[in-house]
Amino acid sequence: DYDQRFKMWAQDIDSSLKKAGTPDPEILTLIAPTREQIRSHFASLASAVKATDNLVVVLIGHGTFDGVDYKFNLPGPDLTGAELSTLLDRVPSARQLVVVTTSCSGAAIEFLRKPNRVVIAATKAGSEKNATIFARYWAEALREPSADVDKNESVSALEAFRYAQRKTKEFFDTQKRLATEHSVFEDTGKGAGVAAPDADNAEGRLAASFTVVRLGANAAASKDPAKKALLEK
Repeated sequence: DYDQRFKMWAQDIDSSLKKAGTPDPEILTLIAPTREQIRSHFASLASAVKATDNLVVVLIGHGTFDGVDYKFNLPGPDLTGAELSTLLDRVPSARQLVVVTTSCSGAAIEFLRKPNRVVIAATKAGSEKNATIFARYWAEALREPSADVDKNESVSALEAFRYAQRKTKEFFDTQKRLATEHSVFEDTGKGAGVAAPDADNAEGRLAASFTVVRLGANAAASKDPAKKALLEK
């Protein structure tokens, strides 16, 4: 059941990115990869990505935390939060977005946080060990026009986070179940995960300016070479 659910959410995100105008070669969705396959892909990214590029990494599945290490569960050896951080550091993109939708994902923030990197986690701490549903609503946010709160025909990382956060809460409320996950984000590189933007410490500023998908006319413009440079500017 989880296998099918995770695969469906991953493919949903893949489809949304392609429809939004992200070129095919720049999207890779790995289904049940091994640690070596992930390492190999990051090695390719490190040589292909430019400093002006944005990097988005979304992890869907199960995660664990033993009080010391966060691990993203894989067939065979797992990927630790520290190792993922090292792999991300080797990619020279100016800005990065890492969305960890697994159980225990809140524990990954201390390993992944870094200036110019937005880290989103489905849980507020490593102690929230139940399987999560945050990925379901993150995928939905990337194709749902209502997620575009400011109506600028693009969905930012902050808009997608707040949409998924709200929908996750509504799910537990509707099911009359105790919420077992509380999503947070960190985008200053020096703080703990927060549930909402905080002007005092600048949390939310980078996430608000990080476009994940474009919609409508903006999506069409992103496919037009004559308009793409202006849109990116």
